[in-house]
Amino acid sequence: MTAAVAEVTNVYHRPDGIRSASTTRSDSHGDATEHQHENVVYSPELLSVYYARLFPYSLLHTWLSYGTRDPTVFAHREFSFTIEPVPGEEIYLRYQSFRNESELAAAVRQRRPTKIDIGAVFSHAPRDRAVVPTLRPVQRELVFDIDLTDYDDVRACGCTGARICPVCWGFMRTAVAVMDTVLRDDFGFGHVAWVYSGRRGIHAWVCDPAARELTDAARAAVASYCE
Repeated sequence: MTAAVAEVTNVYHRPDGIRSASTTRSDSHGDATEHQHENVVYSPELLSVYYARLFPYSLLHTWLSYGTRDPTVFAHREFSFTIEPVPGEEIYLRYQSFRNESELAAAVRQRRPTKIDIGAVFSHAPRDRAVVPTLRPVQRELVFDIDLTDYDDVRACGCTGARICPVCWGFMRTAVAVMDTVLRDDFGFGHVAWVYSGRRGIHAWVCDPAARELTDAARAAVASYCE
């Protein structure tokens, strides 16, 4: 299973989270999808419409609040935005934090980020880092990245890199089945969310309280067990 465990997000040194989604297209034969980050064209106007009408602010807030009455679970969460004020010029904004869903929605609608990363929950609100003595991460979901490029040596369909077809996607289905069984049966985790990475693989977000509070050493041990 070494190839299936491409990366485990580190709570202390890797507070950034979800990867960006990419634009996809089908080739002339319609049998494969090539995921491209280069020369991606998008409409700022349509992005504004998406954030104004479709973005799931309530769902995101509910998820990252975890049903707790402690407001700091959400308010001390770090977000980062990648914005593009000028076409081709990206600016990365870290240490964004919001007290509630309304603040998050207002900031997203104003900034219109091309990518939103979800980071750790810290001891203080990340936006107050200049006035607090220390900013210490206290919890973070256990995140695994499974990349299809790890299977390039055995992909007999002809796809390589971020190119994906139904044949080689079978490696992803198998990896998910194995990892999901390990996480649930061997470690007892019950809240595992599998999401398409937007480019070349799948992310597993383990959201159990015990998983979110794992130390770096414990995370490394879980990853080592899965190899």
